[in-house]
Amino acid sequence: MKIHDYLRNLPKEVIADLSTQEGRIRQTSNDPLLFAIIYLPHHLTSDSGSMSLSAFHLELIEWAKSWTKPVTKPREYRDSFIAPRNGGKSTWLFLLLPMWGAAHGHIRFLAAFSDSASQAEDHLQSFKDELDANEALTRDYPLLCTPLMGTQVKRYVAQSSSQIRQANGFTFMAKGIDAKTLGMKVGRQRPDLLLFDDIEPPESTYSAIEAERRLSTVLQAAFPLNIYARVAIVGTTTMPGSVIDQLRTVGELEREWLKDRETKGSFSLESIDELNSAEKSGTNEFISEMAISTPFKNTDSPKISAYEDRDFYESLEPELRWVIDSKVRVHYFPAIITREDGTEESLWPEFWPLDDLNGIRHTRDFAMNYMNRPVSLSADYWQNDDINVKQSKEYRHTILSLDPAVKTAKKNDYTGIAVLSRGDDGKVYVRHAEGVKIAPGPELQKYVSELCERFSVGLVYVETNQGGDVWKSVLDGVPAKFKAVHQTEKKELRATKALDFYRKEMVVHTGHFDTLLTQMYAYPKVKNDDVLDAVVSGVLYFLGKPQGKASVKRTSYI
Repeated sequence: MKIHDYLRNLPKEVIADLSTQEGRIRQTSNDPLLFAIIYLPHHLTSDSGSMSLSAFHLELIEWAKSWTKPVTKPREYRDSFIAPRNGGKSTWLFLLLPMWGAAHGHIRFLAAFSDSASQAEDHLQSFKDELDANEALTRDYPLLCTPLMGTQVKRYVAQSSSQIRQANGFTFMAKGIDAKTLGMKVGRQRPDLLLFDDIEPPESTYSAIEAERRLSTVLQAAFPLNIYARVAIVGTTTMPGSVIDQLRTVGELEREWLKDRETKGSFSLESIDELNSAEKSGTNEFISEMAISTPFKNTDSPKISAYEDRDFYESLEPELRWVIDSKVRVHYFPAIITREDGTEESLWPEFWPLDDLNGIRHTRDFAMNYMNRPVSLSADYWQNDDINVKQSKEYRHTILSLDPAVKTAKKNDYTGIAVLSRGDDGKVYVRHAEGVKIAPGPELQKYVSELCERFSVGLVYVETNQGGDVWKSVLDGVPAKFKAVHQTEKKELRATKALDFYRKEMVVHTGHFDTLLTQMYAYPKVKNDDVLDAVVSGVLYFLGKPQGKASVKRTSYI
């Protein structure tokens, strides 16, 4: 969104009212964007002189509007915002929005936390610089820009690198998240806004144990500072299993859960062994790169959606349930968003053109810093240079490789699906790769059939280490031959063989398959590797030696 378009659409009476101090205060009282444009436009302007907003910024603005409403319940407004690095998170959350809230009295006491004290104090200093030097702010909000003086002794009450108190009653305190004491109280006042910005260090100086400790500090020391405070956790993921990674995971799982409930209903089979006696159709949940957010409508009490569903809670791994227990809603914004029709767009096209993003999409940096899908720095398998993206002039023999889910209960695994073809140059082309949650039955058979028709698949290649011959009946009617393989080699050995073919440039991708790349770059330290398994099986089908005992069956589709 271009800010100039927003300004052109302002009513004439609003524009006329902005000519006076009273009018500017009146018009910006409930409009943080207009406030930022009038008083802090230099923080909205790019190096090229343009002013634009992403969907992420618009969501933050709507979230801030809820500050005008009173908090009536404990833990009522707790949110996390996960967005690409350099996407303006800190500018909006630690300067533009707090300045608006402080100017209009919507917030009285802001407590900001970062990984280190110096990082938090930098946010405070940026805020203080505007109070000291911004003439427009000083003109319209003189008390906000004036430090609070003591009544008995004429000196500043608090103007340090870690705390300021202003004459209008606003307090800004900044601390490192691991400060020995997080206790905060000014007179009888406790923080009414808790902001957590990049509270986790890079993976090179972080670990799973330290992430657990960091989370404990947030939940047991910071949150209790005021259970009625508004909370925002903002950041970019730093490693698999980090606090931000856990939040993103819950957000994606919630989206899938809601989509399932809206479209297909629930599926309760406990294992694949029950398939033959089942009559229910399964869920159909797709991994896709969509922005995840609970839109703010500035209502009195935001809805928590799937968080109130006990089945959803129990479907989560125990280490993720703190998100629900603490009532932290997730707003996740990947750099590339997949629309409902399958097309893609940049989260912020004016700043990140889609072509530029696609140029780095195969890299670890993109997965970590733009999509917030962490990849381990210590991974020993696929690297950036191993992935080549191009199309073949002609595709010959095509297979669909299927790595089926073990279970279809609440904690069912993803089914990995990959379509691979032999190109006219003899190389193997990965043309489709995704992870889906589709219970074995008519839904899966239908979906596989659609892919077979779309890619002219001649063979469905299924790993049957789990489920055995049941997959023959599951996929009966698919318009392709059926081949089952029982893998006998260890997964790591098969991955090594497939990787060797990648490095010999015998395997090519026809597009950017984000879930596959995430699993490749993180392997073997990855929780879900179903999509990678499907691709590895397909690569070895074409280029490797037989990996196990296989049986071939022609399915009927007349």
